[in-house]
Amino acid sequence: MIVTTVVGSYPRPDWFREYLRKVAGLQKDLDVEIDIDVLRRAISEVIDEQKRAGIDIPTDGQLIWHDFLLTIASRLEGFEMNGLVRYFDNNLYYRIPIVKGKIRRVKRILHDFEVAFEIESKIKAVISFYTLTKLSRNEFYGSYEDMLWDLCDAIREEIRYLESIGVKYIQIDEPSILYAEKRELEFLRDLFKELTDVKSETILMTYFDSAERIFPEVLDFGFDTIGLDFVEGYEENLKIVEEFSFEGINVGIFDGRNTKMEDLNEIRERLERIISIGNFKRIYVSPNTGLEFLPRIKAYEKMRLVSSLKEVFE
Repeated sequence: MIVTTVVGSYPRPDWFREYLRKVAGLQKDLDVEIDIDVLRRAISEVIDEQKRAGIDIPTDGQLIWHDFLLTIASRLEGFEMNGLVRYFDNNLYYRIPIVKGKIRRVKRILHDFEVAFEIESKIKAVISFYTLTKLSRNEFYGSYEDMLWDLCDAIREEIRYLESIGVKYIQIDEPSILYAEKRELEFLRDLFKELTDVKSETILMTYFDSAERIFPEVLDFGFDTIGLDFVEGYEENLKIVEEFSFEGINVGIFDGRNTKMEDLNEIRERLERIISIGNFKRIYVSPNTGLEFLPRIKAYEKMRLVSSLKEVFE
């Protein structure tokens, strides 16, 4: 059975964007001054929109995340922010997290997700680990490995907390892992197994490139589902599907960064090929990235395409 989902981010409602400008400005960390009732209204709106479009497993839309790295790092002890750098090949920039002290989880990292979880229990939590270290600058730890272990401990605490409150789906976004060296993947195996040792379903989400460099090592990381980008790396990821077996796959087959709508017949043929050569028990279908890159109406149209694809296979 095909299950529809999205990757993470979603365009903010216009009224909520204006609200954020008034309370903090879009270039600041938005945690402190947000009225919880206003946030609940905004999250409820985007969850309803995803469900109305036919998405089976929505996200909270990450509506108060200025960028993926800033939000996680700013909610951990040990990080400071400085400067701007481009986020992969997108027209987005993030503030560089700088490690100035021991990394610790001193409060809930995904407290805004908990607001969403009160609204909709069948929702996916999204966090990151390795990518945060690769796009940060270390000015405290004597070794990169020590920094990784401390961050792993902090993220593991958050994941186990999410498990304890009943979160069924926990997604770990790791675009940077696609460029890890083989020897680093061996070290990362033990770290990721710490994160995936929970009853919740864990999903490794990769995007912006093909994943052939991390196979077969990633199969030992303990993830229940692995997300592959079939927009940026279709042929290479097809070879992975043909060669390796894994429990669940998230097929990122719609372009989350392009307003152009895909031809449904062409996408159907691609998904049929993936299913025919693959060996997996669960199939999720989604855009290849978060939808924050798109105007809101286009994001909705992309989600409708995702659900229309599912209907073709029913």
